[in-house]
Amino acid sequence: MTALPLRHCLGLLGLCLGLLGAPPTAHAQDYDVPSVTDTYALTDARVVQAPGQVLESATVVVRDGLIDAVGPNVEVPYDARRIAADSLVVYAGFIDGFSHAGIEMPDSDGEDEDDVDPGDPPPDRAGIQPDRSVRSFLTPEGSDLEGLRKAGFTLGHVAPEGQMLPGTSAYVFYGGASADDMILEEGPALFAQVETADGYVYPATEMAVIAQMRQLYREAERRQELAAQYENDPVGTKRLPQDPNHSAFFPVLNGETPLAFYADDALSLHRIVGLKQELGFPLVLAGLGESHEMVGTLQDVDAPLFLTLALPEEPTRSAQQDTTVADTTRTPSEYYSPEFRAPSYEQVEAEEENLELRHAMQRQEYLETAATLDGAGLQFGFTSREASPSDVRENLRTMIAQGLPEKTALAALTTRPASSLGLSARLGTVEAGKIANLVVTNGNYFAEDTKVQHVFVDGQLYDYSTDASEEGDVSGDVSKVTGTWEYTLETPRGDRTGTLTLEGDQSELEGTLINSQGDESELQSISFDGTTLSFTIQPEQGPSLSTTVTVEGDTFEGTVSTPGPSLTITGERTSGPNGSTR
Repeated sequence: MTALPLRHCLGLLGLCLGLLGAPPTAHAQDYDVPSVTDTYALTDARVVQAPGQVLESATVVVRDGLIDAVGPNVEVPYDARRIAADSLVVYAGFIDGFSHAGIEMPDSDGEDEDDVDPGDPPPDRAGIQPDRSVRSFLTPEGSDLEGLRKAGFTLGHVAPEGQMLPGTSAYVFYGGASADDMILEEGPALFAQVETADGYVYPATEMAVIAQMRQLYREAERRQELAAQYENDPVGTKRLPQDPNHSAFFPVLNGETPLAFYADDALSLHRIVGLKQELGFPLVLAGLGESHEMVGTLQDVDAPLFLTLALPEEPTRSAQQDTTVADTTRTPSEYYSPEFRAPSYEQVEAEEENLELRHAMQRQEYLETAATLDGAGLQFGFTSREASPSDVRENLRTMIAQGLPEKTALAALTTRPASSLGLSARLGTVEAGKIANLVVTNGNYFAEDTKVQHVFVDGQLYDYSTDASEEGDVSGDVSKVTGTWEYTLETPRGDRTGTLTLEGDQSELEGTLINSQGDESELQSISFDGTTLSFTIQPEQGPSLSTTVTVEGDTFEGTVSTPGPSLTITGERTSGPNGSTR
């Protein structure tokens, strides 16, 4: 569910309340609609405050975008919207060490190549745009935001896209109605990468990129020196012309802002580390796909590290179309020969298999990279850049299966990036006073069957508990829910009542909802697992309404997810299966 501006939420809320039984109005936006509370209480949850620090049964209260209270004996505020969390786990919201989430870059101007000197192109054609701010390209509808949020990420270190120097970054909430809502802090780093310019212009090679970076840095040093001399004694001295590209480097020169480099291959990483040692700038390193090849070098580098969440696919044989996986129980020499050559066409297939085994060996090293870095004592977070949001959790499980401790994986998602990015006072743990970025799951986050139920971003609830297939999934005993229920919906305009009827069997469960005006709606996508009942209602106009309740005997309690706030719904069964009176 995407957060919408308040005026849109109120208009859509009017449609929702009309469907569920609120008095109809022709112009809901003209009325003084009371604001819906932004206070939530997750009750009786298993709260993982930090890696290795767990409260087995506690309540988490969210108010005004902050974690108001955490503990086993916390009193639930009168105005809080309760979320029964006795079967849920609460984690601190995950922090993305580097990404382009939420970014929409403009199309290229398509400058005529004939008008550009390839040896001395304008800065933007050379990929030199350090004066750009990420704010200009940030949008709530931007790429990957929804997918990453569903995976548990609530904030990221986000930078513009581009070539060698795309611009300055920001710490960005993965939710909100506008760029202003989304930005927590601007300008924490200047993004850089060993990326050549588009087209046949300088810098057209990776070595040229490093040379250009060095030149810009030295030019900025000289300009800053001259600017200081002018400030000290301007009399008789012509004012220096401004250069935004050099000025963008001044915080880097002063040690206030790091250069945040993204690089995957070992050669680029070595070049970047060498440039840092030469020039002395503060550094952030993200990507690190081949960092298992340079552990010793990284141990000598004082820089936050963020490992990619992307993993290479399994090698597939082109001839037989079957997967060749390295047998790691044997030494490499037993199944791969680096000296093998095919002297004739008769041995081409053997050479192909040998190369595929080499691919499999290299892939295995990639899969073990997180464990290798951890084993070497290197602390790191994760970056989602180049990773598909839908693959994030599976790739984390793969890293854990290949030796990364689960506790370390959780730290790399929470406390470590918070510390590396200077955000520990505000994020990274579930503690009172911190920003309400939370991930709520129905089990251990790293377990394959676990689902993310709710995500809080800056106190805003995103409810994913009703994400289900169109057909629904009925696996529980339907006799626990079939029959007639009287429901009460808590709305900004007061309580609304109605009737909910469910009938059918394990193979097909159907239902209807009748509101207080007598309007009848069919329930869709009905799911019931023995405890949790969920369904959707699709009005003729407006978005569908998703309802999830926890059934206990002849009562239920849960929420109705609207385009704006979630509403509390409770119910009591008045007749059971076959109309039997309760």
